[in-house]
Amino acid sequence: MPTYKVCIFVALGACWTTFVSSERKLLIVITHKEILANKMWVNYSLVETGGHETNVTYLAYLEAVREIRDMKTYFTYSVRAFNGAIQNPIISRWADPCELIRRPPKEKLLKMYYDPLVKNSRIIRCPFKRGDNMLLNITPSILPVPNFIPENDFYIEATTYTRARTKIIFESRVYGSLLRVNVHNKKTS
Repeated sequence: MPTYKVCIFVALGACWTTFVSSERKLLIVITHKEILANKMWVNYSLVETGGHETNVTYLAYLEAVREIRDMKTYFTYSVRAFNGAIQNPIISRWADPCELIRRPPKEKLLKMYYDPLVKNSRIIRCPFKRGDNMLLNITPSILPVPNFIPENDFYIEATTYTRARTKIIFESRVYGSLLRVNVHNKKTS
């Protein structure tokens, strides 16, 4: 077997072993957030609950001020350097929130974060009529992060547009860290 194939096999095995058998888990810790809502389109409020940085829940309330028929959201995930500077985005993609509400995603990356978010939230149909409201229940510590990803500081930006991406409805910037913690397994006797 060629050397490069052996190296690939060993690297994949190490990642799999770390992912499956590790007693340490990566948690998402939010350190700073900037959230802006265009009051011509939505009313927005945020309630933060929880006593420890690794166990915070954010309850985001949104109410449509006018009918919102189409939306597009642009997400970016970037790693922050040691000096705090934001590097180029590692992941960037467009998503259609109305399409996600109508047809939940089948793609693993989206589904991994969509399912826990929707499970504890109150999300209604789309398009949104004036007065419709939505509750997003976001607990970063329950969101899955593969164990092979290193601890780092990150920056996530999400901007939601309407009317052929000409009007901003909502934008958020979130700064945080991936923190590796020990998982306490309860053994039964």
